[in-house]
Amino acid sequence: MDRRVPQRRTSMLDGVDDGRMSVSRDATRERRPIRALIVTLVLLAILLVIALVGFIVLANTPAFTISSIDAVDTEHLTAENIAKLASIEEGTTLLTIDERLVTENLQRNPWVGSVSYTREFPDRLRIEVTERRVDCLVKMSTGSVCWCLGDDNVWIEPINLTVQDGQSADDVALSLARDMGAILVTEVPTSMSPSAGSAASDEVLKAVSLYREQFSDELSSQIVKFSAASVESLSCTLSSGVEVSLGSPSNIELKETVLLQILEQHPNQITYINVRIPSQPSYRKLGVDAVVPGSGITVNLDAGTATGADGAAGDATAGEGDVSQEGMPTDGSGEATAGDAESYAEGTEGTDTSELILGGDGNYYTYEEYWGL
Repeated sequence: MDRRVPQRRTSMLDGVDDGRMSVSRDATRERRPIRALIVTLVLLAILLVIALVGFIVLANTPAFTISSIDAVDTEHLTAENIAKLASIEEGTTLLTIDERLVTENLQRNPWVGSVSYTREFPDRLRIEVTERRVDCLVKMSTGSVCWCLGDDNVWIEPINLTVQDGQSADDVALSLARDMGAILVTEVPTSMSPSAGSAASDEVLKAVSLYREQFSDELSSQIVKFSAASVESLSCTLSSGVEVSLGSPSNIELKETVLLQILEQHPNQITYINVRIPSQPSYRKLGVDAVVPGSGITVNLDAGTATGADGAAGDATAGEGDVSQEGMPTDGSGEATAGDAESYAEGTEGTDTSELILGGDGNYYTYEEYWGL
């Protein structure tokens, strides 16, 4: 008997069937991660909803209702004042309190700067207020009143100065500013009208800020007062008593360089410096009324002569280290004109007395008033 192994018949469709099965298996494998991701997202959404519902229920649980507010006294606010200003509605819980709204309520008092909150479960809220720091004490032009200006440029409150006999309002204000660790600003325009809690927008104060921001720590630490009658006539006073005419806030770095150089060249001798035009500075020395140009002039104390930039010499009086340049005319800006020293050696001939001279106190004088004729 002839036994033969049956042969499997092939068909042209066999290859097609195998291909379809392969594609189907690949597609199934690709869909599995997508299904897993969808299931995961659904589960997360369900958990989120459960957590949210749980938080809402927990947040409104009577056990967390705020029953007491603890606050820390500050220099200008008592704990009781802070609790009242906070104005937290009855029934508020530790988890539903609106900190932003409470902070706004507290900042109705302009002394309030920043606020922090500590929750002490189950029902106690602790509020800590940090007061604004007084950065400037601004003396108003009328009356004996100073306004406190915060370090964030917000007006805080006015202070009435108590001036005793023999005192000036400026002296009292300067002493108060020093106690506060603040800078005193005086001679401000009469148009300045501060309002508690509002931002200061006056141009003279912006100009003062520019100088303070750009001056080095070395110079800033010496300044105790700014005079700010206008942007163009800014001046400052150093702790040593030296008055410095600064002018508008331009070329600030150069002005500082020139100023410090003059102080270094004449230690403990300078009473007034003018650096409005830093390329043409001038200064006044201790015990002398005349203004000496800071460049282009050399003073010979022994010979008693002043040599101008053009080489012309005018008479000057030298005595015990002080220089009196009686023969030096001015151009109306308070700065001596060195080049004309010879023609004005006597100090009176040919002088136009209609010109005003800027004194070290910031006031303008006629020729006779300035020289005491």
